[in-house]
Amino acid sequence: MKKIIAMLSIAILLCSAFSGMAIAKEDSGMADVTAASAGEKVVKISGDDWGYSTPFAHYPRGPGYIRMSFMFDTLTWKDKNGVIPWLADSWSKSYDAKTWTFYLHRGVKWSDGEPFTADDVKFTFDYVKEHPQKWYKAKEIDHVAVLDPYTVEIYLKESRPAFIEDVAGSVPIIPEHIWEDVTDPNKFRGEEAVTGTGPLRLVEYVSEQGYYEYEANTKCFKGKPLIDRFISMKVSDDALALKTGDIDAASFWGKEIVAKEEFEDDPDFEIITGPSFWVRKLYFNCEKYPTNDKKFRHALAYGIDREKLVEQVMLNGAIVANTGIIHPDSPWYKPDLPGYEYNTTKANEILDSLDFIDTDDNGVRNYPGGGDIEFTLFTNTKDEANFIHDNLEVIGIKTEVKAMSWKELDPILKSGDFYIAISGHGGIVEPRTLYSFYSYQNDEYDEIYEKQLRTMDEDVRKELVGELQTIIADDLPVYTLYHPLMWEVYNPDKLDTWFYTKGGVAVGIPIAQNKLIFLFDAWRYDANEDGIIDKSEVIDAIQDYFDGKITKEQAIEVVKLYFL
Repeated sequence: MKKIIAMLSIAILLCSAFSGMAIAKEDSGMADVTAASAGEKVVKISGDDWGYSTPFAHYPRGPGYIRMSFMFDTLTWKDKNGVIPWLADSWSKSYDAKTWTFYLHRGVKWSDGEPFTADDVKFTFDYVKEHPQKWYKAKEIDHVAVLDPYTVEIYLKESRPAFIEDVAGSVPIIPEHIWEDVTDPNKFRGEEAVTGTGPLRLVEYVSEQGYYEYEANTKCFKGKPLIDRFISMKVSDDALALKTGDIDAASFWGKEIVAKEEFEDDPDFEIITGPSFWVRKLYFNCEKYPTNDKKFRHALAYGIDREKLVEQVMLNGAIVANTGIIHPDSPWYKPDLPGYEYNTTKANEILDSLDFIDTDDNGVRNYPGGGDIEFTLFTNTKDEANFIHDNLEVIGIKTEVKAMSWKELDPILKSGDFYIAISGHGGIVEPRTLYSFYSYQNDEYDEIYEKQLRTMDEDVRKELVGELQTIIADDLPVYTLYHPLMWEVYNPDKLDTWFYTKGGVAVGIPIAQNKLIFLFDAWRYDANEDGIIDKSEVIDAIQDYFDGKITKEQAIEVVKLYFL
């Protein structure tokens, strides 16, 4: 009886709310208010230039992928709890994980109105074999078969039990009718190039200003986006731009903890804390003398005080990193690896044993054949580099810090034209991040890496991933420095759906800009996350309707969950 009375009261409340709103609009001469006349809902964030937002032209780092993902969808996706269906409603695999069958969502349209079908999925994988995307080359694909317009089978050359996480949830699907005649996808630009199925469409891009302007894709199969326009642009000071209203959200991390703290008691802003699935590393060139000597790399590691780096440079906005790269909060994390705790005595002993002695008493160690040991320390973060410069100077290693941008540093690392360099990356929650160290070659390591990709038994796979981390911590092709803490600060009146994705977006990108923030989810009103929408939560939705934050249709979706 109580449930019936509650249901009736909710129904009466709804009728009163929606009819009351209609009367109010009529009385004020606003019966035909539209989004355009009431003003567009525009959300702005700080950002930089991360390339043109197609699967082939975006810059191959997390922010580049994120901006592309606003328009291009994958077969599966992830929300704050993990993997969810997306372009595929469901999927199955063969016993050996070599054949994957995907059952596609019906009624999906590309932003130009053309239907999305299994042919687009087949075309994407076939096309990527000839024209690799930034993060994917389709090497493991044998062939793709279309069973019907909404069913597709992907046949792999070898078992891939993590295919959903590593491929299906990260490879953007492209429309065959647009790309079939494109011979150079890296240079393809214009309205057709950004035709996708996602919630947004790119309408303006200015590389020099790092400016991206998107409009809502009203044809999105997941419903009309919550916003009309989304803008990412460069600002000189994120914190100041937030306070002045020039932007509505910004990401802070690591030493930016000081800027984040300015908003902790500000009622106009909210802060969410994310996982620190990112790592800053000191890279060694393992093909050049003397950084190709493992003992030399160990000596430099002992000469770097990571604890003090986190405390003094990062202002405790980070944690000391796992030397096996994988983050301690990941289920793949291998504990108790050597940390090379700061020990200048140990560092000097190793360097002495290698016959690197300061023979001319100038404070810099010499090579056995003569000449100072001196390196250029390439970096895109000067504070950390200066700290390491001072640390290494204590043990007789001279460095010259050379700071530059990501776009300048990445090609140097890939070319091998360095001895030591500081850089970093995300995605350190999954094993796939352990695949590359630029100059490092180890046949045993490569064999284990490939084996864990094919291993069906998860416990056995964890052991193999642990072996990879052990090899990294011992061989030390890179010396991990820290995992930065992360925060998103935002104005909830502009958009209050921000969240960090479990395991990171797609391949593990630890950024609070999952495209789901643009889409309405009625379950967001389940404040206590008990899987039940109660009366007070329905009232919250109705209030948001009155405040213009959601539509009547969206409020009704919340009410429907109450009646489940």
